[in-house]
This record gives sequence, structure tokens and C-alpha cells, in this order.
Amino acid sequence: MCRLLIDTNVMLDAVLSGRPGTDAAREVINLCNGNGELGMACALSFKDVYYITTKVHGEPWARNAVRNLMGLLVVAPVDAEVLDMAMRSNEPDFEDGIVRAAAELNGADFIITRDKAAFAKSNVRAVSASEYLEIAS
Repeated sequence: MCRLLIDTNVMLDAVLSGRPGTDAAREVINLCNGNGELGMACALSFKDVYYITTKVHGEPWARNAVRNLMGLLVVAPVDAEVLDMAMRSNEPDFEDGIVRAAAELNGADFIITRDKAAFAKSNVRAVSASEYLEIAS
């Protein structure tokens, strides 16, 4: 079983049809159903998914999408340790630093993201959802 930290962009791909990588994102997240991989996502990612999907589909739909994601993914806490590590990291983007810190501190094997370049300096390997599906097969 691999430990996967799912980036916000992949969560959005999974819940919003028509985005690049929608099918692969859904497949990876569905692997985290309790019988396969351990999927994690930063607490802040759930907030971002809710906000963006509310703008697209409305509040009830967004709430349901986040509830479904919470049923499949473990919430990786964003606490003082994560924030401090993100601030001290060499990530140019603070939000990416938070994802990286959460992945490293929670023992993730992979960061699943559409922005692999953002995590080039991470100790955790960043791959796209489709790349992970190839690795896992």
C-alpha cells in the first residue's frame, strides 16, 4: 500500500468534469477506498475544492463533492510544524510548500499533482495521476 498526498489540482480534476486528467484523477482517488492506497490531502485543499466547485456548481453540489472526497481521503493536518517547514523550504510558492511539508511529515510515497515542477526539490516523488496509475499497475 502506498501513501499518496493528493494535490488540490488533482482533487479538482476528480470532481469537475472536463478538466485535464479527470479520468486518471478519479481513478487514483478511487484507489483510496480503504482496500488499496492510503490517500491524504491537506485540510486546506478541501477548503479550496469547496470554494471553486461552489462557483461552478453551487453550494449543495460542492458540499457533496467535498463530503465524498473526505470519505476517501485522510485529512493531513496543516499545523504549526507544517507551516514552519513550508516557510523554511526552498519552494517558491508557500501553498506548494505546505503540500510538500505535509507529504514529507506524513510519510507520503508520492505527491499526486499536475504541477510536478512545483515539487522538484521535495524528498517525496511528484507524479501525475496518469503516471501513478502506470506505476501502480
